[in-house]
Amino acid sequence: VVMTLLALGSGAQAANCDEDQGKAPQVAQRIDLLARLLDDSEPLRRAEAAGDAEVLEKIGTARKSMTDARAALESGCIAEASSLASSGLKQATMAFRKAPDKGAPRAREAYEEAVQLSTSFLRSLESQPAQQQLGAEDLIGIERQIERARSTASSGDYVEATRLLTPVNDRLQRRLAAILGNKTLYYEKDFATGADEYAYYKEQYDGYVMLLRTRQDEPPFSARDRISALLDSASGLHHEAESEAAAESWDDAIIKMQDAVNHVEQAARASGFTY
Repeated sequence: VVMTLLALGSGAQAANCDEDQGKAPQVAQRIDLLARLLDDSEPLRRAEAAGDAEVLEKIGTARKSMTDARAALESGCIAEASSLASSGLKQATMAFRKAPDKGAPRAREAYEEAVQLSTSFLRSLESQPAQQQLGAEDLIGIERQIERARSTASSGDYVEATRLLTPVNDRLQRRLAAILGNKTLYYEKDFATGADEYAYYKEQYDGYVMLLRTRQDEPPFSARDRISALLDSASGLHHEAESEAAAESWDDAIIKMQDAVNHVEQAARASGFTY
């Protein structure tokens, strides 16, 4: 009788967890990531070598969350498995941060800069007309790669996370450079408010600035003075536009930001970004 009741109870629990299985593969990947971190990763070895009781406790909690997450996933409880996996990743990350690598600050800065680049590039592309944007499949692939980089960074491996973002930023940079060589990066659009229009042009400005920062080689010597003057002018106009925007003087802010975009665009062209 007891065994029958236990079996019925288990069946009822599984029935209660009969959820949409569409997210099961993503949750399984998250659990696998946690398993790799808790197996023999460099952050784990560093944390265990520290011998801190609090660190070891968090690692133990993370391992239990991983085990429970797998059991929940097998029972069809996708939401519970996802929550447990996220909790385990959080505990592992907190433990790893207790014993940071000496080179971590520099690696983290490089990763955060790479993230900033990808975010800025994506926003600039998203503001373009449909025919200028990347295809849906390309965007899905890029977003997945960015998510993999974020998951890797959450474990403390900023070097690998930055490496994962490198091809993403290269692809986005080439696309922006192609658009730049063909036509200007901003177009006439209808906006609901002045604030929306200002934000639109500001995205264009930020996109050009990020594009220029990625340049590896020096611009032509004959153009350096002109580029420097254009960038100084663009920076001044950007500062004035931000002041106008802070005061909600949208008409003046928009005009100044458009001028800033025009100057930084000319600097990008003079730097050699062509189609």
